[in-house]
Amino acid sequence: MTATQQPNRRWRPSDAPETIALVGAPNVGKSVLFGSIADEYADVSNYPGTTVETTAATVGSARIIDTPGVHGISSFSEAERITRDIVLGADAVVNVVDATQLDRDLFLTLQLLDMGVPTVVALNMMDEAEADGIEVDVDALETALGVPVVPTVAVTDTGVPALRRQLPEATAPATTPIAEHYDALPDDIKASRAEKTLLLEGDDPTVRRVEADELVADGGASPLANAACREQVYRERRTRVRALTETVERVGDTERALTDRVGDTLMRPLTGIPIAAGLLGLIFYVIGVLVAQRLVGFTEGVLFAQYYNPAIEAAVTRLLPGVVWTEPIEFLLINDNLGLLTISVQYVVGVLLPLVVAFYLVIGTLEDAGVLPRLAVLTDRGLSRIGLNGRAIVPLIVGVGCVTMAVITTRMVGSRRERLISTALLGLAIPCSAQIGVIMGLLAGLGLVWWAGYLLVLLAVLGVVGVFLDRTLPGEQDALIEQLPRVRVPRPQNIVRKTYTRTVAFLKEAAPLFAGTALVVSALDYVGVLDVIVRGLRPVTALLGLPAAFGQILVLGLIRRDFAAAGMTDIALSAPQTFVGLVVITLFVPCILTMTMTLNERDARSALLIWVGSWAAAFGVGGLVAALLGVVA
Repeated sequence: MTATQQPNRRWRPSDAPETIALVGAPNVGKSVLFGSIADEYADVSNYPGTTVETTAATVGSARIIDTPGVHGISSFSEAERITRDIVLGADAVVNVVDATQLDRDLFLTLQLLDMGVPTVVALNMMDEAEADGIEVDVDALETALGVPVVPTVAVTDTGVPALRRQLPEATAPATTPIAEHYDALPDDIKASRAEKTLLLEGDDPTVRRVEADELVADGGASPLANAACREQVYRERRTRVRALTETVERVGDTERALTDRVGDTLMRPLTGIPIAAGLLGLIFYVIGVLVAQRLVGFTEGVLFAQYYNPAIEAAVTRLLPGVVWTEPIEFLLINDNLGLLTISVQYVVGVLLPLVVAFYLVIGTLEDAGVLPRLAVLTDRGLSRIGLNGRAIVPLIVGVGCVTMAVITTRMVGSRRERLISTALLGLAIPCSAQIGVIMGLLAGLGLVWWAGYLLVLLAVLGVVGVFLDRTLPGEQDALIEQLPRVRVPRPQNIVRKTYTRTVAFLKEAAPLFAGTALVVSALDYVGVLDVIVRGLRPVTALLGLPAAFGQILVLGLIRRDFAAAGMTDIALSAPQTFVGLVVITLFVPCILTMTMTLNERDARSALLIWVGSWAAAFGVGGLVAALLGVVA
């Protein structure tokens, strides 16, 4: 570093830093490194105003934030916008770079340095670079960048202590080649070095923010937008990346690893599609059968139904005096539909907790193995026909286990538009495992033709609604851009750590929501509102050719979908009536907890449209099927 390139240091060893941002591309081991650096987990939450998760914890006296994986600091996607905002407010950045992908990841590194952000580079996956015959001259890279570079292997904590020691040394060069373009900006502009860099790259939010500060309101062309030279800046930065990579990296001859050949097999349609189908079937079997039906059947049907609930009911009855004023309290606490201390706890602990743990274990394993991005690529073409990209395959499969859990996993889908489409499809045409067990039993008694017809109706609704939403919702479908990581043997410690963190975060978020919802629904039940709804549904059930008692089944479905399916076993129905009833309860509104999570994940307007739309779809499609089968005259 020359005398004219002294560090641009905002954070010295004696400082008490406030925020460290962990920044890097997807699949570079950033989250694993976060867990190793952090002293303790603090929280996993949505970034304000979004449904993108960020994780924050403490390291020393600072707060460290794990940002979404991005390839650049800009506003081309929600993840990039969030990362940009966090970086602009951070005291320092740990830039995680994949040592096997320097030509890709150093673009982001140079952008951070162009912005003047104090940075420490964590050169991760050094073990995989060695296996690939790649040698990186770390000292030369550090000299060229002008910032600390620490080689790491996050999964084994190699280099992590050295990285922690280097955090106070975060720095940035006093100037970089991008400074030559600052002359294109107005001379009197009041903007930081980071903002000037983003202005040159045409970052719209930064342009609007700086213009607002400068009170640009003359109605003429924006001098800031006109000064943008994004393509030129990007081209020059890529040239710098190539030159830098050629200087510090040497690639020797090495045989392709077995995992690379496995990865290629997964990506070839002839072999990948059958493997993907098998994996999806395995996911469904683990989550939808082993956990949702068998394990949950034990926890819910034995532990809670036979032991916990009777004990709580006896305790509440014993503690509350048998007088009139305690009757509402007792009902709210232990009623058979959504008692706060009984059914509500049973649902959260006995049903959701096993499903959540199983889901995160399965998804964590697929993530760690490098399989999940390949599943997304393989299913992208089919899902694009209904306005989604390949990432939506996970929520759709998880929805067969638990729609509530699947609504939360829509965070991984991509844009806000695609999350809305996937949430609507989950609430409408994806039966959860609790329903499926009863539905399969009822259809088994009808025969194979009825079972095929049921699947055909659901697939038709899924396709029609998906196409309709894709063509009517504003915006365009996000293209699937996946940087495929190496296929590797999953690491149990990493999977368990992520599962624990995500499960705790889910319970903190879901339990209070469900408790509040349970109290409201129980109160409505106590004052007789649910009975009013049952009576109001009688004309609708008549139009469907179903008995008046079916209204009670629909109200039970409002509380939990499997309650509705189980309720159908208690009324006498003909084969066509049974078929119509199963179609209606499947398309009918999601359960209370799913709607609560939908409201939490989306917004009130979207949740209301999904709720009303499911009523319309259930009764519209059910009425059409009833007419075709001659159930109604």
